[in-house]
Formats: sequence, structure tokens, C-alpha cells
Amino acid sequence: MIKENFIAASVPTWVCRKASPEGEFLRSANIHQQWVTSSGYMSCISASGNMLGRRPSQEVLEAFAKLPESERLPGAVKVSDLKPTAALIPNPPKDGLVLRVHARFLHRETNGELRHAKTTDFPLMLEKPNVLRSWQLFLQPNTEYMWLTHDEWQAMIPSAPVPGARQPIDSAIAERMARFHLTPQRATTSEGGIKSKRSIKEARLAWVVKTVSPEQIQMELDGYVHWGSDYDASQATTPNGPLGQGFATPLYGRLEYNRQQKRFTRFDLVAPGEVWGRWGDANGKSMYVERPGRNPFGFAFELAAGDSPSNRIPPGGNGRYVESTGYFNDPQ
Repeated sequence: MIKENFIAASVPTWVCRKASPEGEFLRSANIHQQWVTSSGYMSCISASGNMLGRRPSQEVLEAFAKLPESERLPGAVKVSDLKPTAALIPNPPKDGLVLRVHARFLHRETNGELRHAKTTDFPLMLEKPNVLRSWQLFLQPNTEYMWLTHDEWQAMIPSAPVPGARQPIDSAIAERMARFHLTPQRATTSEGGIKSKRSIKEARLAWVVKTVSPEQIQMELDGYVHWGSDYDASQATTPNGPLGQGFATPLYGRLEYNRQQKRFTRFDLVAPGEVWGRWGDANGKSMYVERPGRNPFGFAFELAAGDSPSNRIPPGGNGRYVESTGYFNDPQ
């Protein structure tokens, strides 16, 4: 129903407040007062600003059909093209690379095998039926995006590829992964969880050439990331244990570079890591997803092909995340 009859949008509140073409449109359409929340609260409105109802439904469609043609026919509301210089939310870097990042809670069985985590795997949720029910959605896989500049991905291409050749990748890329993307908090919110540079204990990534042909170069990636505390089993307790959060993961990946097209056709990377310590909420208290000991948490990166709107979503889902947090440069 939504795909066929609605345009789904989630708008950062700060964009609604800006004195800009985007802010003016959102305010004129009354979007600035209609918030989408993690609990599923939403609003259905017309482009002219008429409130039609809450969740998408047949009743909302009927309310829209009752509007005068001057408000609902195609072209009834004129929206001028947005000049690039006026856009508040940045686009991916020109000729850069966009990686889709997946994150998910995992659970290790007694025999060592991994599976997707369930709410009953979290001690702080047990004996709380409402929590077990409401947190099911939070344990589903989360998706966001990582950006690489043109110069960064170009520097990953071997100038004289020879099988077995190995070279470290610019440390800024591994640090960006560690600080902005390899953070388990993303599995619940998609935002926040930015790690300071001083919290990064290790962040390295390198490629190794595997095969070379006139058509393509195949490489493997390996590396390691560790941020936060050092693991101490005696302190990794719940709830509200004394150990600060930490995360460590090996990195494994495969790259394929098309020499004729001069572009990457494959960029896969997995981070089968472990997280420990306290998941602090806004008050520093343990969150329901905290578990004692070391617990598996997985990330996977892949090349975002095509030019769909979702592939242009900024890292963290927020343009300011890129522009004011040192995403491409060291923070001030």
C-alpha cells in the first residue's frame, strides 16, 4: 500500500528548522510538526499541508481523494529544482564509493556455532514480556552507508599488480570504520555511537593481490579493529558492571577491480566481532541488550550499486554526521 500510494520520508528535525528551500517546503507542507519515531509513530499529510491521518490506511486514501483537485493532482504543488549549493544534506563524494553496511546482534551456541540473536538470549530482558516483545524489532539487521572519496578508493588499486603483493590501506579508512561504522549501538538506533580517536586502540587494513588478468584484479582484505576497554571477564558483568564498553573484530574482505571499466565491481568485507562491557543509555545505565562476558556482533560491508535514493543516505542518516564530526578529516 505504501509503495503504490504514498511517498515515505523521514526528515531530520534540523532540516525543518533551516532558512533554506528545503526547510521552507517542509514547513509549508506541515512536515516540520509531524515526527516519525522509533515506536512507529507517523503521520500522513498532503504536499499542501493537510493532515490526513496517522498510519497509512484506506481511510487516509479516502481523505486524500476528498481534497480539491487543486491540491492533489500531479503538479498541483509546484516544487522548484534544488540547486546543489542550497542542499543541506550532502550527496556522496563526487566519483566516490558508497558501501552498504549491515549490522546484527549474534549469539554463540555452546558448541561455538553462531546464529541470529533472539530476545531470550539477553538476561536483562527475561521475565519482562513487554520488553521481549518490543525489542524483537531492534534485533533485526540494521543498514546504513559508508563513504569513500575518489582519491581514497583510487589509492587501493595496485599500480603494478603482482599476485602475493601486499600493501597497507590508508589508516584513515580503517579508523573511519572503527569510529563511525563498527559500533554496535548502530544496531538499535542508526545514529550516534561515534567513537573518539583516543578510544581506538588498533585500526588497520591491508590488501593482498590474489589474481591478475587483463580484465580484472582480485584482492583480499585483512585487518583488525579494537576500540574501547580491554576485556576483563571479572568486570564484564550485568547490570551496570564496572567495565566500559569495548569491541574487537578481525576484518576479512574481497575486492574485484575491473581494469577496462576502471571501477570496483566487488567490495565485500565482514567484521565478525565481539562486544563487551556496559551499553550505557542516556543516564549511563545498562541497556536491555547488554550481556555479561564477550558476545558476538557482526558487520558486513558491500558495494552499493545503482543510484536509488537509499544509496545516497549519508552515513548515520544525517548530513551533519559527515560535515561536523571529522568523518573525512580529523575532528577539530
